[in-house]
Amino acid sequence: MTQFPTRHRRSGDRGGLTRKAFLEAVGAAAAAALWPAARPRAQEAPSRDARERIARVVREYDSQGDHRTGSPVDAESGRWLADRVDEAGLVPEIEWMGFSRIGVQAAYLEVGDRWAEGVPLFDGGFTDAAGVSGTLSSLDGDGTIGLGHVGPRAGANFRAHRRATPQQAVVTVTGGPSNGVPDGLALINAPDFKAPFGPPVLQVASRHRAWLTAAAASGATARVVAHVTRRPEEVFNVTATLRGREPSLAPVFVMTPRSGWWTCASERGGGIAVWIEMIRGMAAAPLPRRTTVFLASTGHELGHYGLAEFLRTRSRLVRSAAAWIHLGANFGAAVGGDPLLQASTAELQSRAQDALRQVGGAPARRRPAGEEPNGEARHIHAGGGTYLSVIGANGLFHHPADRWPDAVDVDRIARYARAFTDVGLQLANA
Repeated sequence: MTQFPTRHRRSGDRGGLTRKAFLEAVGAAAAAALWPAARPRAQEAPSRDARERIARVVREYDSQGDHRTGSPVDAESGRWLADRVDEAGLVPEIEWMGFSRIGVQAAYLEVGDRWAEGVPLFDGGFTDAAGVSGTLSSLDGDGTIGLGHVGPRAGANFRAHRRATPQQAVVTVTGGPSNGVPDGLALINAPDFKAPFGPPVLQVASRHRAWLTAAAASGATARVVAHVTRRPEEVFNVTATLRGREPSLAPVFVMTPRSGWWTCASERGGGIAVWIEMIRGMAAAPLPRRTTVFLASTGHELGHYGLAEFLRTRSRLVRSAAAWIHLGANFGAAVGGDPLLQASTAELQSRAQDALRQVGGAPARRRPAGEEPNGEARHIHAGGGTYLSVIGANGLFHHPADRWPDAVDVDRIARYARAFTDVGLQLANA
């Protein structure tokens, strides 16, 4: 890790961990049976100061703009986050990694004299500047270009179609209007960013739905352009380390993504705010037994790129860590929310529920313990690690209207910050 070059306010036992000490802290202990049965200590509801800090974090994050990985905003946001870590009481660090940035040169659908600008799917194929021309039909039709209506949570069926279709290009209309969600372009993530497949896929906004559906029904001639360039770029994760009293014990990891489509105020803002509050609360508490490593990773929308790179050279951490806490998407959304706890064990889910009850939080839904989770926790699950994760629903998922303040539930975020700080301290002191 490269130490962040500014504002080294704290060092010593609470930060600035050397690579040698970090590796010593990992240990080889298995995660099973690490914690005795325990209930969270009694707590009060989050303070007004905590709510104000959280509101400030999400407001500032929203104001930065489009948090796409590798963009100038991604870099600016990372530097801003490092400053917030310093304010919270730990020394921030950055960890650079190589990255191939896609620059969109032209992305549109042309049918006669009508156009629909869009965004290519970043793990599909691309075209040259001339694009692909031919008949427009439905996805299951025999046209050169297939038209579908696939939302931002595109799943296995759409992936299977992309692998099997003979169509030379696909256009998908996504993002509202329905259930109060406005018109817009809600983008699909690119989990296969490193290994793209299938034909070019152009995503266009929902306002084009009616006329494109009519054009496909009539077999109109269309042209799709998804022309991009690639250039090498450097991106970075933001990390911080709270060094424990007993460095031989297996560490705890607290992770959250920091990038995404558009401003993603409620999708990402809740996780980032809780992550910072956990740093603040755990750094201010008596020094815990175990080392805790905090990771805010870039590349969420592109196959969890930053986390995958973090783990690529540290694969043994997945299983040997005491636990991973994943602060995922949407649990702080005002339009939906509906938090879901995902965990490797029912005991960890119960710990989180107990901590939420102590701060007056509503019980969260639970995914069956040990079932494959969504989000970055999937990497820990696949590696056989121990994890607790929270995610949620969001009516504005990947939508340009996911903005401060209307899309954000500050009170819920504050309660999760207090509860997860308590859980983090329990695990770090076990």
